[in-house]
Amino acid sequence: MKANKLIRYALIGLIATGGGILLEQEPAQASYNTMFAREGYFSTHEKVDATSSFDRKVSTYKSVYITQTKHGAVRNASLMFYSKPQTSKFNGYAKHWINVRQLKNGKVYAYNDKTVYGNYLVSYHQLSKGHGSNIKAGSRKVNVHFSKAGNVLFKYQKNLLTVHLRSGRITLNGKATQARNNRVFKRAVPKHGTRVNRLVADAKRYLSVPYRYAGRDAFGGLDCASFVDQVYLDVEHRDIGGMTGVQQKLGKHVAVSKAKKGDLLFWQIAGQKYTYHVAMAIGHGKLIEEAGKSVHISKISHRHPQFAIHMK
Repeated sequence: MKANKLIRYALIGLIATGGGILLEQEPAQASYNTMFAREGYFSTHEKVDATSSFDRKVSTYKSVYITQTKHGAVRNASLMFYSKPQTSKFNGYAKHWINVRQLKNGKVYAYNDKTVYGNYLVSYHQLSKGHGSNIKAGSRKVNVHFSKAGNVLFKYQKNLLTVHLRSGRITLNGKATQARNNRVFKRAVPKHGTRVNRLVADAKRYLSVPYRYAGRDAFGGLDCASFVDQVYLDVEHRDIGGMTGVQQKLGKHVAVSKAKKGDLLFWQIAGQKYTYHVAMAIGHGKLIEEAGKSVHISKISHRHPQFAIHMK
């Protein structure tokens, strides 16, 4: 997800050949700026101490994506809706999803996959304990409730999926779901080789994953920032944040020519404070990015990032 990127500029679409973002320098509507500002607030106030993630099949057409701390506390919960029956292995991307993330202020915020400005920006719902909101997954209405006990409840089609944020326990209609139903995306996270080679190998696991703005689970699609965040979560058990506005502050900005394998590359409009795109350097003058239609590899010289950050 891209954080309050280019406030006061309208984001029009993707350049088909390069996968970058095409911008029209016209004053954006007030509501557009407001949504960017709201997104930026969430990006800097969400908890980013997760160390692991998993996708768990909970029924024939549903799964839940979870990120957890080393103590098992849940930081992200995404309910995924599929059009095809699901199995223990990857067999197609989710059609819709609803994502819930924890904030440092004790609240949560929720949103669905429906974008409101072309392929970008989603509507956010901030919830305090004891409050909920009806959010659609496609045409299906889902009641998302943040209980007084601090659990996230998804109510849909006479079903109740409960994610216990403190313990990580997940129940469907009162019955515990099982870890044996956790699923690996395509193939396992690489365990051998140097740190940077494992980062690159893991990033390549996600080749062809479709671009979905604000997506968190590869089973449903990712965006540029959540893609690199997932790679670092997989390999280093490190949550680097799911928006570029957070990631651009991870280290000292250096010239693109100094980027090494595993380093992050950023795009930024001259004179603007925030970045609008991120990718990972993979060596040999190439990068891997989630942009355009899906995750793909490009030559750095063809994409013209503005700066890099060494990732240690």
